[in-house]
Amino acid sequence: MKYSLLWLFSLTTSLIFAQEGMWIPSELDKVIADMQSKGLKLQSQDLYSVDQPSLKDAVVWFDMGCTGEIVSNEGLLLTNHHCGFDYIQQHSSVENDYLTKGFWAMSKQEEKPCQGLTISMVQSIEEVTADVSGRMVGVQSEEYSKRLSDVKLMLAKEGKLPQGFQWNKEARGPFGMEWQTANGEFSSFIRDYNYGTRFYRIVLKTYSDIRWVGAPPSDIGKFGGDTDNWVWPRHTGDFSVFRIYAGANNEPSPYNVENKPYQPKKFFTVNAKGVHENDFTMIYGFPGRTEHFLPSSAIQFVTESMLPLRIEMREAAMKVLKERMFSSDKVRIQYAAKQSTVANAYIKWKGALQGLNKFDAVNLKKKQEEELAAVMPIKPAVVIDSLYREYGSYLLANAAFSEFMNSGPELFRMANRMKTVLATKENWSTTAADKWTEFESFYKDFDAMTERDLLFEFAPLLTKKVSGKLEGQIFRDLLKENEDDWGGVLYTLMENSLFVDTELLKTAFLKGDFKRIENDPIYKTAIALYDQHAIVVQPKVQLCNAEMDKALHQWVQVLTLAKHPAVNWCDANSTLRIAYGKVQGSKPRDGVVYDYYTTTDGIVQKFQSGNYDFNISATLDSLYRNDIFGNYAENGELRVCYTGSNHTTGGNSGSPALNAEGHLVGINFDRSWESTMSDYLFQPTICRNIMVDIRYVLWVMDVYANADHLIQEMKIVR
Repeated sequence: MKYSLLWLFSLTTSLIFAQEGMWIPSELDKVIADMQSKGLKLQSQDLYSVDQPSLKDAVVWFDMGCTGEIVSNEGLLLTNHHCGFDYIQQHSSVENDYLTKGFWAMSKQEEKPCQGLTISMVQSIEEVTADVSGRMVGVQSEEYSKRLSDVKLMLAKEGKLPQGFQWNKEARGPFGMEWQTANGEFSSFIRDYNYGTRFYRIVLKTYSDIRWVGAPPSDIGKFGGDTDNWVWPRHTGDFSVFRIYAGANNEPSPYNVENKPYQPKKFFTVNAKGVHENDFTMIYGFPGRTEHFLPSSAIQFVTESMLPLRIEMREAAMKVLKERMFSSDKVRIQYAAKQSTVANAYIKWKGALQGLNKFDAVNLKKKQEEELAAVMPIKPAVVIDSLYREYGSYLLANAAFSEFMNSGPELFRMANRMKTVLATKENWSTTAADKWTEFESFYKDFDAMTERDLLFEFAPLLTKKVSGKLEGQIFRDLLKENEDDWGGVLYTLMENSLFVDTELLKTAFLKGDFKRIENDPIYKTAIALYDQHAIVVQPKVQLCNAEMDKALHQWVQVLTLAKHPAVNWCDANSTLRIAYGKVQGSKPRDGVVYDYYTTTDGIVQKFQSGNYDFNISATLDSLYRNDIFGNYAENGELRVCYTGSNHTTGGNSGSPALNAEGHLVGINFDRSWESTMSDYLFQPTICRNIMVDIRYVLWVMDVYANADHLIQEMKIVR
């Protein structure tokens, strides 16, 4: 009786706040009644179907990291400005500063190809847990991993294809080995959910001829900059526009000038009537990762060790990048994408840490575990605690190494890539020129002074935060050789390095002067860093991860047996999900109440603050102040952003924000700072996602940019 009452109470509480969760579209029957009770006017088959066009066919996986939505019968695509940022930068230069000024293709001929960008669409999602389990009966532990991989690949090949296609080859995809058609148009894979307690087969269709159509200037698309990132109230027009192109029969094709705009099965109707408080809202997209099953020991490690380490290292990168990017327009453009990536996670992690501490997440989890332990064994939670005690130093060393290589100086990562390229030296005279092209893009965005300053910050930080037995021993050796002078270390590494001078390195590379390259101080240091990591840290981290996955698998099984409400939905894992809730404001702190929407009045007010992140052009200032809003205003105001109680995370950037009729009413792009802890712990009273109002998007295209030809493509309800 005690057991039943305990979890009945938890389940009831969960249903009251049903907006928590990221639901698998093929299983919406579990929650469709609750969605309809909150205002949804559609049936589950309208949202997801493999037999008829449904809203899922208008949602795309953008660049394998964001989400986008199709809004016309000619493959017109909306996503976030920050999702398309790499490709905006790719086409930008000092002469054509699209980052600052924006860009709009006034005809299809002006649309710009985006090398490397892919768009994937879900064809089907099928649970195959029983099939996997049935084939794993009796498999011994030492054979389990290999057998599971084989079973997943076997089941992946059973994914259904349209007539005229067949599975042709095994290949490595974003989630491991998968089956692909001959030209990679379709892929099928088995994705683990909830630490391998559930399995789903997913079939994707992927297009690779994607062209950039337009983006607003930075004083719209990045308005607020780092100051407002993850903060409400928000006034950012975070959107960009692309188009999908197809080859013969509307099928995927590599870039070709003869390709035609893609004709989708389904595209979103755009609703320009606006949203209002307590309206039903849902987010359809590809959320990246949540970890809501983690027990108290894991949350304690995250809050006391992991997040503080990562925050400190990102802070060092932010300091350098901010100073260097102000030094010239060239450096600003070169490092814009890196700075955006570094800052985004930095501010998010700070908010998550604050929220987890504020709501005492560790003790909250401990209390739940104590209550559960009173009625059933919770050994997996104990095992997880012991794993953090045994491997915690290796996990932190791994995080520090990752931050050094990704947020710090780029030279070492590039030098390690050079090692891979130099591994094949046969026929060098005929292949060298082609191989060098791989490094051209790196040096396009390379600035020696910025690299120097990043190295000067990060090398001491790495040696301070991590034992030399684990990472960065080469820096300690260099420091000793230079009499404890980091300036001397910097001089030793960079003064005579080929890697700092593009032309010198290129000459040595094309000539095949391997000895000179391999004896370069940057090259030797990079290889020493990577070798130590690969030999000392990586094996321990892999062992820990394997043991942790087993323990978490068992922990989810315990929670399932206990009918814990947490198991009602699966952790995000970059697969298609629906989250739903209401258009709502919040009360994040005592005495603070947030309205649910913002207007251009807030832009003008912030502009007057004098902060660089809030600069706007004279044209925008005039449009805002003179209320030139076209037919996109409501009660004389042009709304910019709004918030809802949808459960979102990274990967939901660019997701369509939909109303009760499934119409596009906004584009998801962020969460409030108080909400960033929702990857671990969702608090329905304060967790809010942030969306740009679709009317502001339309206003920017139509009134500001005079790109009304794009408006004409869309089906708009006014």
